[in-house]
Amino acid sequence: ETYTPLKIFGSTTTTTSSSLERNDKILDLLRTARSVGQVGVLAPEQEQLKVEEAANIVIPFTDSKPARTPLIGEHKLVYSAAKGASSGKIGPLVGKVSQLFEDDEIFYNRVSFGPLQIALRAKREIKNDSTIKVSFLETSFSLFGKTLKKQQAGGGGIWKVKFTGKIEDKNGKEKLVRIMETPSLFVLEQDL
Repeated sequence: ETYTPLKIFGSTTTTTSSSLERNDKILDLLRTARSVGQVGVLAPEQEQLKVEEAANIVIPFTDSKPARTPLIGEHKLVYSAAKGASSGKIGPLVGKVSQLFEDDEIFYNRVSFGPLQIALRAKREIKNDSTIKVSFLETSFSLFGKTLKKQQAGGGGIWKVKFTGKIEDKNGKEKLVRIMETPSLFVLEQDL
């Protein structure tokens, strides 16, 4: 194996070519997902398959126990194969989607249309190393940060956490990348 100096997580370290390969494959997934767009169902099927293929290449490089990765802060949606509002598409509008983790258990799936935000409060329960149970608790509607309405929400499901891992982008910025099946494919990233 060849060894190359690489700055990872704030320090210069020697890393194997397999670490560089992993980083490159994850960056390729992010580039592919961005080129297709956040709402995968709006793209031709061939383009959606490219994202799936890139994700399947990345999944073997996951951190061990991906469902147990501690999550905090905001994670932005890069790609969703979901047909519903979780992709950010509500009617003819497409909003910016993120997940905001209050703690390791409570998070919000948020869709923003400028000053209007719809947030689905949810509870996350780790079932095993690669699976979480999600229960939807409440939906809120806010305008300019002021809550207009809250209502109870129901439902949820079992989500497979297929990949979690930290990478460094071409500008040296650290990111946490996640791939999930809900059962639709989701790719999310968090700037660290």
